[in-house]
Order: sequence, then C-alpha cells, then structure tokens
Amino acid sequence: MKIRIGLGLGTQTLAGDSERFGGFVDALETRGFDSLWLSERLTGPAPDPLIALALAAGRTSKLKLGTSVLVVPGRNPVVLAKELATLDRLSGGRLLPAVGLGAPVPAEHRAFGVERGQRAGLFDEAVVLMRRLWTEPSVTFAGRFWSLEDARPHIQPWQQPHPPLWIGAMSEHGV
Repeated sequence: MKIRIGLGLGTQTLAGDSERFGGFVDALETRGFDSLWLSERLTGPAPDPLIALALAAGRTSKLKLGTSVLVVPGRNPVVLAKELATLDRLSGGRLLPAVGLGAPVPAEHRAFGVERGQRAGLFDEAVVLMRRLWTEPSVTFAGRFWSLEDARPHIQPWQQPHPPLWIGAMSEHGV
C-alpha cells in the first residue's frame, strides 16, 4: 500500500515572494510530499492558484499540483480549459484540478461577478464545455451562458482524455 501525503495551504495563506514560496515548494518535493493544493479566494490573501502552481511546476518534477477548489462560475470556460490544459501539459501530467461553485460568502460571488442563483447553471455548462474542448478537435456549442462555433483548441492536456476533474460543491437545487 502506498501512502500519499499532500499539503493544502488554504485560503488565508500568503505566498510571500517567489523566493520564500519557491523554497517551500522545493522543500515539499525534497521531503517526498505527494502533492501541493492551493485554494482560490479572490477576496483573500491567498495567491492565484494557477499562477502559484505554475511556479511550483517549474521548480519540481514529481510534486502533483492541485486546486482546492478552483471557482468555475465567473471564469470563461474556454480560457480556463486552455489554462488547465497548458499547466497539465507543461507539468508532464501532474495537475489535479478540483473545481466548485465558490465559497459560501456573498462578497466572493460579487467579486467574481456572478449572481448566487446562476452559479450552478454556469458551473454545469462550463464543465461540459471544458471537457469537450479537451477531447474534441473542433467544438461548436450553444448553451445558456456560452456559445462557440468551430473552436479548435491547440493545446491538449497531457493526461488523456483529460485530467481527472474533481468536483466539490454544495448548493440548494438550482442555486
């Protein structure tokens, strides 16, 4: 049995400067940690998880890179699909994306520009669209929130057909 130990920094973590954060990342890899998990909170001190994980990817060769949890509503799913595919490809398939609806804090939803009642619909549509962009050579899509015609993604994730997309969210039906 293999025991894996990852470290999540939470939403109140300051990345500090690149030297301090980079040294921390190096220490995780050197000490045999399996993964680093960064949370997303626009209205808090935590760094942008994709930017910080990109730095971690460039400094390590084994450490898996997780988001906990990346807020999908309020993001353009085409841009997000490309960002995640790029990070997965450049890290050699070490991305572990966990996605969700966002923190249960109204100020956070307002910072993303999302009405609380639209979160679930935006999320569902975005996940479908991202998976299609990762697996199809050309995507035409007409949804309630997003539409594309003959979009041709050029960067595919390293992990095929795509990284395992972990979903963490809670919401009342339709909220």
